[in-house]
Amino acid sequence: MSITLVIEFEPFINIIYLFDKYKPDLVINSFGIKGSPLKAKNQPVDFLYPSLKINTEIINQSYKNNSWLIFVSSVGVYSPSEKFSEDDVWKTLPSENDWYPSWSKRIGELLLESYKVQYGYDKWSIIRPANIFGDYDDFSGNGTVISTTIKKIWESDGTMECWGDGSPTRDFVYGYDVAEAIYKMYTEKIHDIVNFGSGEEITIKSMIEDLILISKKNISINWDSTKPNGDLRRQMDITRQEKYNLLPTTSFKQALEKTYYYYISQFKAGDLSFLRKDLFDSGFYVGTLDEIFTDIDTLNGKIEELKLLSKTKEHYSARFDYNLSNDEPKYKISLNEEEYEERGKFVKENNKKVVQRWWETSSPVFNELKANFNDEVEKYLKRIYPESIGNGSHNSNFTLYENGDFITPHRDGFNISRYCVILIYLSDEKDYNNGGGELVILENGVEVVVSPIKGNFAILDFTRNNANHAVNPVKNDFVRYTYINFYQNEKIHLEEMEKNTKYK
Repeated sequence: MSITLVIEFEPFINIIYLFDKYKPDLVINSFGIKGSPLKAKNQPVDFLYPSLKINTEIINQSYKNNSWLIFVSSVGVYSPSEKFSEDDVWKTLPSENDWYPSWSKRIGELLLESYKVQYGYDKWSIIRPANIFGDYDDFSGNGTVISTTIKKIWESDGTMECWGDGSPTRDFVYGYDVAEAIYKMYTEKIHDIVNFGSGEEITIKSMIEDLILISKKNISINWDSTKPNGDLRRQMDITRQEKYNLLPTTSFKQALEKTYYYYISQFKAGDLSFLRKDLFDSGFYVGTLDEIFTDIDTLNGKIEELKLLSKTKEHYSARFDYNLSNDEPKYKISLNEEEYEERGKFVKENNKKVVQRWWETSSPVFNELKANFNDEVEKYLKRIYPESIGNGSHNSNFTLYENGDFITPHRDGFNISRYCVILIYLSDEKDYNNGGGELVILENGVEVVVSPIKGNFAILDFTRNNANHAVNPVKNDFVRYTYINFYQNEKIHLEEMEKNTKYK
């Protein structure tokens, strides 16, 4: 059995016990102390003591258990230079601004090399990320420059103070992209020391100005030139990174936006009945329709209109998918009733496994009705995703599930153009009769079951944690009506479509 053990900082962790208990195939050693240059200068023991002690034992136990170890090092191991190349570290001493944190990482790298020399242990990768930032950063005000700036902007009443003059450049990388690279280094067993940079040089000044634009606040910056700038340039040589195809996939501005909006999601937003951070962390939210629709009588009229248009499946097409894998030949997605019967026969005769089956609207006769729902839903979703203002668009439909229709457990997967999918249930409770069709969300050992009846809705967030979910088979002649809307970033969506068309 393969177990991944991710070890992070806990003051009295018993590393030997954890290795003995779990016998991990993979260890991602992301242990480290984050903080500002001022903290590193004034509290050096806080960097060195736990880092040397814990990293040493993680490396030792990884060797003893023959685990593959990903050692997450840092740009801080380098001395000031125009460009940081992997082979130059031991030709120089660290920067004065990173003296103590640098040695905490350098010693770990040296120890790994020594295990290779003495014991032949080479089941390890070293990744040296540039300046990491992202959603789960330290936003206390004592963290790194991006997280500290985000906090300042959110709390600003119109002005903010920044150190130096903003001219130094940094190589910033988004935490999600670092995680993707780490996973790839393991799966491809890359035994090497590899930088992880963005390929971009970003000035501190432009970073701060971009964040102010993202915040949509009117803020003036007071630059305090009496405070230090830090090293003037930090840029990764990405030659080796390109060789292994480890370049990041998230643009700097997209990553800044995601990080800013994640930070502010921990604060109450208007009359939303939940914290947005809870939605992002869990991947889902379940609510009632009065949170979205103020005029329930009008909504009921729209539902009756939907049922009238759905008396036959004349305006519907079927989804009938089987064996969803890269090995399976591509097949037609939208089917009419005759093709639906043919698909069922083919699946049965070829012993295929059906993974999802339902009907969805396919006619423009529903367009006005969809537009009515889209307008109401967009007002609600803009409160959850304020970054969507001016960018949001809908890929919406009405779906119909009949006896036997279902969806197997799955995650929709990461898609940078999507915000979420919202599911609004439109069938009357009196028609339900234990009719199945429940949405089942299973995440972190917690199961949430949503009845598919009018009054309920669910959001599945795609921006961070995509919850595992399924639809139980419909039964007892129940007809399950649902409004489904994939809410997306129109600009990014069009860019992705253009890119996919270009490379087809």
